[in-house]
Amino acid sequence: MENTYWNGNGKLQEDYTRLTALVPASGESDTVAGELLRACTRLAYDLYNNGMGNNTSGALNFLYNKGVINSTLQTIIEPYTLGRLYSGNYTGDALQVSIEEVVTQTVQHILDRPQLLEQANTESMFDHEDEEQHYCEECDDVADGSWGSHCQSCEDWIEDQEEINSWEENDPED
Repeated sequence: MENTYWNGNGKLQEDYTRLTALVPASGESDTVAGELLRACTRLAYDLYNNGMGNNTSGALNFLYNKGVINSTLQTIIEPYTLGRLYSGNYTGDALQVSIEEVVTQTVQHILDRPQLLEQANTESMFDHEDEEQHYCEECDDVADGSWGSHCQSCEDWIEDQEEINSWEENDPED
């Protein structure tokens, strides 16, 4: 996918670039517009630099709770903000298109509400963060353990396979 904000040629790139001046180098933004832009930029940065390997749920939830993005975008992106790693190829799949749309909708939201440029920000996107989840290495379902763990179904299957293998190793007929 060539027309991305990350490549410098997103749909509203000129406005996006201008508005990024509202985002501080670190910490919360002083204005609501700045914090909205900080949130959408966090999602894009994590996609293109970390394969969505960080808990970015606060950024997504902040944008959703502020009415910037719709539930469809929130639903597509949410699992990746909680720990599911992106394994796409950056050629315009649903996640990449959705993240780009989040940036576009955020910029348009700010342009349509210029008062946000001056409105004092009173919260951080991190105030909206959910607990990170871990995903099964085998089937990509939610796992109970930490990174590198399996869901209960896969754990049971792996244990069964190990037991079968041990029977085969101990079978005197071989």
